[in-house]
Amino acid sequence: MVADGLRALISGGELRVGEHLPTQAQLSERFSVPRGAVRGAVELLEREGLIRRAQQGTPPTVARPGPGRAVEDRREVPGPRRHSPRPAGVFLGERVAQCFRQDEVTIDAYCLNGETLAAALAGPLVTVQAEGAGPRRVAVRILLPDAEAPLALPQVIGDLGNVRPRERLRITSNHIYGSLRHSLRMLKVRDLVPDVTVEARKVSITPTQKVYILNGREVLAGHYQVTERTVDLDRNPIEIYDMLGVEGMLFRHTVVDDDQVTRSYVEQTQQWFDSLWNTIARPMDPN
Repeated sequence: MVADGLRALISGGELRVGEHLPTQAQLSERFSVPRGAVRGAVELLEREGLIRRAQQGTPPTVARPGPGRAVEDRREVPGPRRHSPRPAGVFLGERVAQCFRQDEVTIDAYCLNGETLAAALAGPLVTVQAEGAGPRRVAVRILLPDAEAPLALPQVIGDLGNVRPRERLRITSNHIYGSLRHSLRMLKVRDLVPDVTVEARKVSITPTQKVYILNGREVLAGHYQVTERTVDLDRNPIEIYDMLGVEGMLFRHTVVDDDQVTRSYVEQTQQWFDSLWNTIARPMDPN
């Protein structure tokens, strides 16, 4: 909440590049939160590059304009707005929080195990519970790899036939989806959101990208990086090829941009997701 508020102040021009942020005490009073929450928000914005630490005892300064606010430059040529890629764990959370400010929320996700999406939904779910009301409708669809199929990744290095990494993926995915489904359904049980649907399906495809379609109007997409790492399988350390995505970058494409190519990309991405969902995807049971 504090981070979102500070981003709004920066993107809205109330805090300009080079200006100091209010003190922690002032921010704590303004947002009605403890100072620990303020420190956490400041550290997050510093990692995003929005603010810069000043000398000891002095509030940080704004380092660059916030998302959606262009740097004033008379030499700038009008044209479609470009969105810089940003860390997945931060960017998706911001955009999902924006979605939850609408009357209807739809999220379609194609990913490895749902970890980034679950983290992105945590903040909006807490906000809805704290405010005692949320959107009129929330609908979430998740496409995950079928860990029972012979996927290319994850795999034990030098032993492609070893199924233990896929079993580990299956357990992890089931746990994340089961927890996420429960949290979303509780919004309806507690009369916070009248209409809630959440469903996952699995496909026999190894995802090399993560794709999130938000409210049918914007796409966040990024690449999974294949890496070697050591994991414990049955209490034995084993070297595997795996995919990491939380630390990766997401690129944003939105139909509000004055760019027909971008609009077409969002539309085609939605059609692509629907085609998988309605053909080869099979229902997933987290139990």
